[in-house]
Amino acid sequence: MDRFDIRRIAMGLTAYAIERQNSCERHQPENVPPWQEQRRLWTDAILQGMARLDGQEPDPRLMEQFDLELKQARGCYFFTPATRQTQKDTIRELRRFVAALEATGNDRRRQVNVVRELLEDISLHPHWWNGKDNGLDCARDEAERSLVRMTGQMPIRFTRVVLGGDAGPHWASGFVSGCVRDAEAVRQTAVYQDALREYPEVADWPALCTVYAGRNLPTALGTVDASDFDLEIMNRTGDRFLDERGVRWLGGPYQMTIAAAPAQTQEESATPQMGFTM
Repeated sequence: MDRFDIRRIAMGLTAYAIERQNSCERHQPENVPPWQEQRRLWTDAILQGMARLDGQEPDPRLMEQFDLELKQARGCYFFTPATRQTQKDTIRELRRFVAALEATGNDRRRQVNVVRELLEDISLHPHWWNGKDNGLDCARDEAERSLVRMTGQMPIRFTRVVLGGDAGPHWASGFVSGCVRDAEAVRQTAVYQDALREYPEVADWPALCTVYAGRNLPTALGTVDASDFDLEIMNRTGDRFLDERGVRWLGGPYQMTIAAAPAQTQEESATPQMGFTM
C-alpha cells in the first residue's frame, strides 16, 4: 500500500478546523468536551495512526503547526478556506486509512470510529465541506460499514429484545449485552426501561428474546458479553446487523409477558446487565 500523504492531510484538517472555529458551531451537548477540543483529538489520533501504519514515528511538529495556525486565525475576519481539491484529497486519505485499519485484521474499531466521528462532524458543516462532489458521503458510509463488519467478527454474545413481539403491537426493540432470557433480566435492560418511560400506559409487555454470537461461533464458549461500544454500533445499525457475516444464532426466541414496573432512575439502571452462561 502506498504511504499516506500525512502532511497534506494535516493541512486539510487544519484548514477545516479553522473554518469551523471561525464560522457557525454545532450545538454543544452538556458534559461533552467542546467540539474544538474534540477536533484536535481526532486530528492528532488520525495523524498518529497513519504514521504508525506507515511504520514511522508520529511527527509532533504537525500538531504544533495545527495549534499555531488555529491560534493565529482566531478572531480574524478573513481566512483562506480549503480548496475543493484539498477537500477531495483529505477525504480520500481518510477513506484509505479506514480501509488500511480494517485490513490489519485486528480490532481497530476505536480508530475507525474516530474517523467516522470526524466525517460526521464534517457532514454538518453548514457551508462548504458538506458538498456532494468531494467523496464525503461515500467516506462516511464506508467508515460505518467497516465498524459493522468488524463488530460481526468479534467474539461477543448479545440478545435482541423485542417488546410487543414481531407480529405487534411492536413498542420497542434493540440489542443488549449477554444472554437475556427471562423476565427479570429483561427488566434490567435499557430497551425495557426506555419503553416504560415512552409508553407508561402499557400494563403488560409481551417480550421475545433471541441470543446471538459474533465471529460465527456455534456456542457461547469463548464469547464475552457485548460491550457498550459494541452495542452502540449494533443499535445504530438496527436489525440489519443480524444479516452481517459472522453473526450466528445461539438460542431462542424466549417468549414471556412482563408486568410493568415503575421505570428506574438513571442511577438505579446503572446496575450491570445480566449475562448468563449458555
